[in-house]
Amino acid sequence: KSMVSQKTKSNEAAEARSDELKTYIDDLANGRIELTTERADLTKQLEELNTGIETATQLREKEKKDYEDAKDEMEKAIDALTKAVEVLGTATKDHKEGVLLSMRAKVGSSFGSRAQEAEALSRAVELGDRVLTQADAGFLRRVLTGEVPKADWKKLNR
Repeated sequence: KSMVSQKTKSNEAAEARSDELKTYIDDLANGRIELTTERADLTKQLEELNTGIETATQLREKEKKDYEDAKDEMEKAIDALTKAVEVLGTATKDHKEGVLLSMRAKVGSSFGSRAQEAEALSRAVELGDRVLTQADAGFLRRVLTGEVPKADWKKLNR
């Protein structure tokens, strides 16, 4: 009797253990239990990558806008310098006295075209201020805008 009762108890314990293991295997299969942190690690890594992509996209959009702004400014500067070269070329073609001042009145015939010419020449002057020496920039400003320096009579009368 003791041997049979021992075997019965042993079989019952083995079946209970078998049921526990079946439940455990079922939980593993359904994803309720994970053996490693691989899934959590991959989820965290995915979030980091998405954040990196989002940051890179925002940075790229900002860089694109900055590039387009710089490109637009450079194109306007090139147009302004082209106009300035045309004005200077026309003005100094005959090397006559007073030609530069009279060119200011001849640039463009309509108000709109005169405004565009003035804006282009102003851009050329601004670019000259940034790039040229102070004396050269001052000369360019006087030539392109028609400014006449104010006479210092004390200096002139010495």
